[in-house]
Amino acid sequence: MTRITPTTVSARAANLRQKLGPVEASFIATSLSRPLPLRRAWCLYGAAPESNRPSRGLHDRTSFEDPLGHRAHAAPGLRLARLSVPHLTAVPSTAMSRGGIVAAGAIATLAVAGATAWWFVLRDPTEPVDVDEVVTSFRTETEQGGVSPIPEGVYIYETNGFERTSALTGKTHRYPKRSTITVTAADCGVSLRWQVLEGRSTEWTYCVTEDGWELASQDERHTFFGTTESTTYTCEGTPIRPREQLGRDEQWAVSCETEDADERGIAFVVGREPLDVAGKPVTTEHVRKKTQFSGAIRGNALHDLWFDAKSGVPVKIAMVSQTRNDSPVGEVTYDEDVTLVLTSLEPRR
Repeated sequence: MTRITPTTVSARAANLRQKLGPVEASFIATSLSRPLPLRRAWCLYGAAPESNRPSRGLHDRTSFEDPLGHRAHAAPGLRLARLSVPHLTAVPSTAMSRGGIVAAGAIATLAVAGATAWWFVLRDPTEPVDVDEVVTSFRTETEQGGVSPIPEGVYIYETNGFERTSALTGKTHRYPKRSTITVTAADCGVSLRWQVLEGRSTEWTYCVTEDGWELASQDERHTFFGTTESTTYTCEGTPIRPREQLGRDEQWAVSCETEDADERGIAFVVGREPLDVAGKPVTTEHVRKKTQFSGAIRGNALHDLWFDAKSGVPVKIAMVSQTRNDSPVGEVTYDEDVTLVLTSLEPRR
């Protein structure tokens, strides 16, 4: 047997640190270094006192021995304590996980709200004009007693075309197959209001003079993404249907303007052309107007108009325009290409 001395205890403690870990080794080393009671100290130097006593055979089993006399080992308390540490450190992790779930839910809610708001911004409902509503409006809103060179009423046109803008994500409105022009008397002549969509219309006012019909004003309304923009052009010295019989391709100047843009160009008579209206031939006067825009609005436009040689009602209109203007998000373009063909010389009233 090896005598247990302080030096031996230190050596065994170092060995225990390598095998068991610093906490367990320190615990056992401290126990071994404590002085033992005198009556038990000699037991470390020789045999146990029980070996010097007469034997009576197997001892009775104690309450903590199994049937074969094996005693259960004590549970390693220090190691269990160490194993329980991860369970204690898992609490903050669970809390963070719940916080992450809450944050993810908040982000998802904001994403849905943003998508919904963006949908409302980008939604662009378009409704075709209702012919019956236009006729009702004419009956209830038109003042009686005016004198118009064209029979008043609502004229219906076969329509083929579109308008398009590059604003935001870009949008194209395909025009319905029918649109209307409402003819009413104006202070100086006649007003023609074209309606194709609930938010798209153009109203031309022509003054009748000794020299013929002159374009006095042109009011345009366009609606995209729920916002309607109105632009009114005021024109001076702009004949559209001259009374004097001009030669083919004989030109004259046209000029209109807004508060921050100008439209200037030329117009001329292309000639007389026969067109069919409801299966009947109609003699028309074909006039073409070519203009360019400058200022806040830039671009060009080409309008062809076929007027009934007798009544002056437009039998056919073809309009092509390409313009652009500045905006807070950059340059925005607008294109329109549409052709109108009269379905009947008899208006609805």
